[in-house]
Amino acid sequence: MIVVNLESSPQYENHTTNRRHGNELNALLEEKFVSYNAGNGSFDIAGAAVLGDEGDFTGVHIALKSLVLDYEHITGKRPVFHNFTAEYATSANSTALASGTKIIIGSLSSTLIRHLSSRGVLDVSDIRGKWEVFKTTVVDDPFAGAGQALVIVGSDKRGTIFGIHTLAEQSGQSPYHWFADVPPKKHSAIYALRKTTTHGPPTVKYRGLFINDEEPALTTWWANQHNVSYYPLNTEFYAHVFDLLLRLKANYLWPAMWASSTPPPGNVFFTDDPGNMQLADDYGIVVSTSHHEPMQRATNEWNASETGPWDWRLNKENVTQFMEEGIRRMGNNESYVTLGMRGPSDSAIVGDDAVNILKEVFEVEREIFKKVLGDQKVNQVWTIYKEVATYYAAGLTPPDDVTIIMPDDNHGQVQRLPTGNESSREGGIGVYFHFEYFGSPRSYKWSNSNNLPKVLKELLQAFWRDANRIWVINVGDIKPMELPLGFAMDLAWNASKFDFTMIPTYLQLYSEREFGTEHAEAIAALLMEFSHLIGMRRFEMVHPGTYSVLNYHEAERVLARWTELADKTKALYDGIPEAYKPAFYELVFYPLVSGATYYAVNLGTAFNQQHAMERRNSANTLAHQVLEDFEYDFDLIEGFDALLEGKWKHIMSQAKLDAVTQQPRNWANPSRDMATNLSFVQLRQNMQFSLGNLGIYAEGSTSPINQGRWAESIDLSMPTVGYPASLPALNPYGPPVRTVDLFMRGDYRVPIDWELGDIPVDWISITPRSGTLDQNKYDQRLSVSVNWEKVPDAYNGTINVGVTSKPAPYPYFDIIRIPIVNQKVPINFRGFPETAGYISIEAPHFQRSSSTTPESTGIEKVKFTTIPYLGTRTESGSLALRPYKASRASLSASTSAYVEYDIYLFNRTSALNATIYINACLDTDPSLLMRFSLSLDGAPQNLTRVLGDPKNAGDVPPEWMSDVPNQVWTKKVGFGAVEAGRHTVRWSVNSPEVYLEKIVLDTRGGVRESYLGPPESMLVG
Repeated sequence: MIVVNLESSPQYENHTTNRRHGNELNALLEEKFVSYNAGNGSFDIAGAAVLGDEGDFTGVHIALKSLVLDYEHITGKRPVFHNFTAEYATSANSTALASGTKIIIGSLSSTLIRHLSSRGVLDVSDIRGKWEVFKTTVVDDPFAGAGQALVIVGSDKRGTIFGIHTLAEQSGQSPYHWFADVPPKKHSAIYALRKTTTHGPPTVKYRGLFINDEEPALTTWWANQHNVSYYPLNTEFYAHVFDLLLRLKANYLWPAMWASSTPPPGNVFFTDDPGNMQLADDYGIVVSTSHHEPMQRATNEWNASETGPWDWRLNKENVTQFMEEGIRRMGNNESYVTLGMRGPSDSAIVGDDAVNILKEVFEVEREIFKKVLGDQKVNQVWTIYKEVATYYAAGLTPPDDVTIIMPDDNHGQVQRLPTGNESSREGGIGVYFHFEYFGSPRSYKWSNSNNLPKVLKELLQAFWRDANRIWVINVGDIKPMELPLGFAMDLAWNASKFDFTMIPTYLQLYSEREFGTEHAEAIAALLMEFSHLIGMRRFEMVHPGTYSVLNYHEAERVLARWTELADKTKALYDGIPEAYKPAFYELVFYPLVSGATYYAVNLGTAFNQQHAMERRNSANTLAHQVLEDFEYDFDLIEGFDALLEGKWKHIMSQAKLDAVTQQPRNWANPSRDMATNLSFVQLRQNMQFSLGNLGIYAEGSTSPINQGRWAESIDLSMPTVGYPASLPALNPYGPPVRTVDLFMRGDYRVPIDWELGDIPVDWISITPRSGTLDQNKYDQRLSVSVNWEKVPDAYNGTINVGVTSKPAPYPYFDIIRIPIVNQKVPINFRGFPETAGYISIEAPHFQRSSSTTPESTGIEKVKFTTIPYLGTRTESGSLALRPYKASRASLSASTSAYVEYDIYLFNRTSALNATIYINACLDTDPSLLMRFSLSLDGAPQNLTRVLGDPKNAGDVPPEWMSDVPNQVWTKKVGFGAVEAGRHTVRWSVNSPEVYLEKIVLDTRGGVRESYLGPPESMLVG
């Protein structure tokens, strides 16, 4: 395969286009206050002068300079910029106040805004004293004879900055103009709408990211940009990060901190460039440190200090001095100081009495604040990460003004959310959430594997539970997490705009912002499918054995979806305007096509192994295809490296293709990609004489594999007896087509002519009926279907169809066995009939539901609601109790609500067993542990725990290590012996955090091993 050639793509400065865009300008979910079209008193600001205040915040001036450059890129002409001073207000001849259109921007505290307010042309009373709010309005004659002006005023520094960047975004500049090379949208006219808008305050007070696990990608990329083996993450780097954060309306940072031996000790934000802290404060970024780096010190600083062990009991004096120096260095820069202490290198604290140690650490840290800062208030945070959560569960709490951050489990399930009066703490509650991770049970650092509905579920629940002081997202290297990062920051800014139904709309708006309107719908559809596919399982958790190659066409179906996604992406790339191709490659092409390639390598290896065990000649073809895909994976990386003359060279250098083993550190990412476990057959060798060179694989059958090991002595003219080719039973409610593969398993130089015998009934169709297998076509798939209208009532039998093959010099004969069971449900039945020994039901497809009213009056009814798009095992979403808060407020209302599914069994079963698929979640409320009940035919409710008890309170449950890669919890329920006929299954839960995806009923041992479970059964009636 040939990677797309991007070497000639234009640079950032030329990323403009004259293509027309939609009438509505894009700032995603923000109310629009500018437009590309005139009307209703609007006026053109494309050539307007920009007026700021000389005495405004440094960060406001940085943003104003960006705005001037943004408008130059958008309109082709740089706006005139003026700094307002107090003298301007009394100067009749001031150029800045002369007639003409203006964009006036300032904070409430600026002289400029105070002057406009005093003249009575601007009302700012509604935003005074608010956090990070900005207001836009149109003012006529802001100064005497000065014409019209678009005015943007911020309640504070960051409110003003967000207003500036929102204007730029709505005018055509993406927040990812640098980090993803999105070109500005070229327009000669931009109209200020005659309206007043107010934006903010934010849902989450402090919102931002954690740059983490930055080796080998981010650090290698940055060093390559400077043609050295190592280069510090300095102000040049962080200026881009701060710009991105503010354009995403974020304000909070845990800087990069990974240890390194090239050179030691690794990244240190505070000392790699002494200007980093001041730059952050100038921009308006609140700097904190990661959960195990207390008192504004980096772990790598201690590692380089040679002051003894990081051990409170053995080295308290040096540790205390180290902490104090961090607070002294912090100065007056806006900061959020991490409290507490963990062990060396992100491990558990050293000592047998961790709780008492941490109580003492808290006391000393608070004394340091008083010693260094006096009465100055300082933001403080304590993150209950990993083992620290068990200390919190045991009763350890910091002072009330300290923010407690409650993290996820490193894999996207929030472990704990506030209960009772926890959210009313003075310091509030925050959330630490992972978009990437280096650790057990398996690291995932390479690419975006974050399902947006799952992210929304977890963070919306945090919002509903008032965990809204801090949200910090571990984004690894920032790239390639642009989409989920923007999604999370938009949610943190205004969660009220979000629900599950709007995810496709969000992706449409995102695609319009980054690529214009022409291809936005197609791009959004691709991203939606990508999000669904990665929701099934994170990339690095996928290996050749993950999906079944034998049952339900599972691996085949999954790979086909990835292949179709890649094909559509490649086709779309060809039609993308040249200016957008670098951004499209970074944001769409690479993640989607490389994801498909990753699956092609792993599932191709699985098919290769299956075909080799069946002794198919095509095993070799598949092996070579896997190696081609393996090479194409690196072609895609080199395509990324070639972008924009190497701007992003090495940013995608994280290896990911690996052999999953039980060796030590199996959880870690590989250091180099490898293709492994490929199998080959000897193409010039014939199959054992008694079996012949034509193999038959009936869907779901292991007979060809068994024949690959041993064969009975048989008459070549008689069918195989020991391992026959038999399809699963066909009935009217099963898959409409079953498949049989005929394949070549002998000397590739000798063609095989094959032909089906007569089909003894006229209601079975098999296509094709004859053909030739040779070195150009080793396999032939047959499709078997039934015309059920013609099948005799209650027919139950097996139709045998002969297959004759004629490789010289001997003819061979075998039989395809087609079991037919023509059982039908009563005409008035609506529900799910049994087929092939199982019934599979997607949760939203219930037959009836009941809603109940909580005990408190005036609250909405609690009922089960479909949660669209949230499903790792379904295409229809999942099912959960809503409203969320009403459900939590009334246990009786929650447990009284139910949904019911009608099923039909054609035969009595001695053991009806259910497997329940629940979207992965954790017990976020120790006083409301998640429970479910699945009952049959009116049996009493039997609420059962979703998760087991952890070894220590606050820890993950016992099944976590083995099951968390699956993205679902599977639970078993047995009903015992059940008679044939109609039955009703009832589902109920006690918590709105239990999201049901699927129920699979095994009626007669018919459920076969698979990752996703059987596809949904037919719903009749």
